[in-house]
Amino acid sequence: MKLVQARIDDELAEKAESILSDLGLTRSEALTLFYQQIILNNGLPFEVRLSQKPNEETVAALNEDLRDSKVYASSQELWEDLKT
Repeated sequence: MKLVQARIDDELAEKAESILSDLGLTRSEALTLFYQQIILNNGLPFEVRLSQKPNEETVAALNEDLRDSKVYASSQELWEDLKT
């Protein structure tokens, strides 16, 4: 068995280990699961990428004044409006 050591921020470790405890996992068990997933996925078990900057259309939509937008009291009202 190999000893693996890592330096991790105290607050980050405490938060993560609290969740692991709720799941019934120790730090070692979680790391073992993570390593097993790396092997099964032949890489990290989640996507790692740089976030993309929004295009001009997205920026315009985010900056759009929504004061004149229609507001619905319920999802049912929205669906009724979409049918017309």
